[in-house]
Amino acid sequence: MQNINGGHVPRHVGLDLRNRRRSLSSDHGGNSSRTRGDRTPSPTAGDKRPRSPGDEDMRPAQAQKSSSSGGRPKAKDYDDVTQELIALAIKIYCCLLSTKHAFPDHMMELEFLRTAWKRACEQLNVAMDLTPTISKLITNRGSHFRGELKTKVKPLVELMYNFKSGQNKKTIGGNRQRGEDLKSNLTFTFKDITERKGIYRHPIFQKAVNAMWFANRRDEGPSFPEDFSPFPKEGLAIVLTAIENSIDEWATGIRTDLPFTTTDYRSVYESHIQALQKFEDQTQPHKILDNILVRLHNIGRFHSGAQPIVAGNTSVLRKADLDATIKEYVDDDLTESEGEQGDDENC
Repeated sequence: MQNINGGHVPRHVGLDLRNRRRSLSSDHGGNSSRTRGDRTPSPTAGDKRPRSPGDEDMRPAQAQKSSSSGGRPKAKDYDDVTQELIALAIKIYCCLLSTKHAFPDHMMELEFLRTAWKRACEQLNVAMDLTPTISKLITNRGSHFRGELKTKVKPLVELMYNFKSGQNKKTIGGNRQRGEDLKSNLTFTFKDITERKGIYRHPIFQKAVNAMWFANRRDEGPSFPEDFSPFPKEGLAIVLTAIENSIDEWATGIRTDLPFTTTDYRSVYESHIQALQKFEDQTQPHKILDNILVRLHNIGRFHSGAQPIVAGNTSVLRKADLDATIKEYVDDDLTESEGEQGDDENC
């Protein structure tokens, strides 16, 4: 993955994850607020991974350094088995950021770390203790994850919300006014920002989802369908937050880099989570948000080149839901199956 400051982390390291997919659901989520003094947690040396019923069948291993980079620790400093574990744990950790909380506080970060390492060990059938150095290699990817999303969203915001480059007063004034209008009452979330129609359906959302999670068939979205089908509200919330950060860069009328930091944008992210939850609750009889999220996944999966997920017989469920959702289906022309064949002009 790529940091906005230029650091690069590979998204894929040749792991065959097709037969190693597991749910990444975290059993716990912290609610404590992060302070400026909070630091990324690291287990003490020798911190043991909790044993599970199948541990006796896992092959024990110990992290071995095969080389030293001479500077900051890197995954490539370790032996092949440890590198594979670290790479998979990072992938799982980033999925947890996408599906649980993109700006985890101290306790959530520790929970995500342990969950990611445990799942990686189980999927690769290796029992290895989590060390403080490896812990930092994994949790440091949080800022890389958010930086990569911003990098992908920034050019889309300029293009799709019609911001203009230029130094004349008219251009600067127009950009400044556009930024204010877009942020007013969530205007930037509407498909038609002038008429305020199609909330949470602006085409920029699908493009951002495609680029971040469904770039190819080995990306997180296709690799972990249990967590990305339908696309999670938390994932949409971090997309909204990254878009808002990019809009904020135009506040003066001339785009100025604005860091996408936890300090400045965690509260913005959580406000989007709350707004999405309220929207879902108030429109639940019509399942409007459900359909939006399913559509984001279906079109994203098609974009990745992965095969559609084969669903079981859902005719009874569709019949049961028909009466309650028919108005939404007719008015919005948005169904759960839409997008599986990439039938979207904006993807």
